[in-house]
Amino acid sequence: MTKISVFGHERDLGIHMNVRRIFGLLLLVIVSTPLGADSYVSLQLGLATTQSEIDVDVIHIGHPTYCDSVLYPDSSDAPTDGACALNQRQRAYAGLFEPEGGWFTSIAYGRIFGSWRVEGFFERNQFGSSKQLLPLAISGDSAILSKTNEWSQFQLPNNSYDDQGTSIFGLNVLLNFDLATGSGWSGYLGAGLGVASLDFNYEQEFLRKTVDEGYLDVPFPVDWPIEAKLNAAGSLSAIEESIQESTLTHSFIAGVDIDVGQDLTLGVRVTWRVVDDVEHDKALWTTIRSHAPVIADGRTPFESDFVFKSWSYLTIGLVATRHIGGNSR
Repeated sequence: MTKISVFGHERDLGIHMNVRRIFGLLLLVIVSTPLGADSYVSLQLGLATTQSEIDVDVIHIGHPTYCDSVLYPDSSDAPTDGACALNQRQRAYAGLFEPEGGWFTSIAYGRIFGSWRVEGFFERNQFGSSKQLLPLAISGDSAILSKTNEWSQFQLPNNSYDDQGTSIFGLNVLLNFDLATGSGWSGYLGAGLGVASLDFNYEQEFLRKTVDEGYLDVPFPVDWPIEAKLNAAGSLSAIEESIQESTLTHSFIAGVDIDVGQDLTLGVRVTWRVVDDVEHDKALWTTIRSHAPVIADGRTPFESDFVFKSWSYLTIGLVATRHIGGNSR
């Protein structure tokens, strides 16, 4: 089983493959079960909302701005010692944002075994865009701390994401119970497990003060030529990255149904879903200090690793279920 270590955290790459195999086997059991067990198809439409903030770690080699050899008329004038010589990748910035609400739709095929039912499902959801300030990480790194006074007050460091769409394949296990004998109402509780494929755009922007804002008066640990400071003043460091990654997800479910006709029920379902960490590595920055995305040595590509930490959201949807098996409702 293959494992990688990302800054001290092991991640088991085999887990997703094992989960997919389990899903495949369970779906095979569901489909191949004799028709004596009731089967059904369902469609769910609804809204998604969250109060859970997503915490993002940004990991890369961070050098102070004054180390950037590209800013100097003579690149050999750039310092190469002290903080400029540190080449260890570490947590440089932390982002925190709360997704806006969205919508979702889900289709499922399931089988009923007495009071229990097992269903395989596909869900697609879409969340709105979000943009928030990006606080500096409390890392104690002198390269990061040296930049605190550089940022423009008209556009503080920020991060944003937009068009987050997630496709989920998974299985739910539900326990049915009657709410009132002969009323036609029934309820259920359950849990689910799946693989979520996320697709969204992530951006960060760091704009330095202009000369008019006082960039030439910003205190730096070292003296550097006025020409280099003028080149750095008002410069932008930014990244626009398309994220497409998969992770695990689990959920807890509660719902009610009512019979509205032969073999047809309508209902409401509430689902609380948790999405595990998402890692996206080797993201190339769009621009660094308003020039090509290279580290301060002027050569090495400037790349970051992103860790989007686990978050959760709530969905509420209307469900239409058509029973097609042997033990019709």
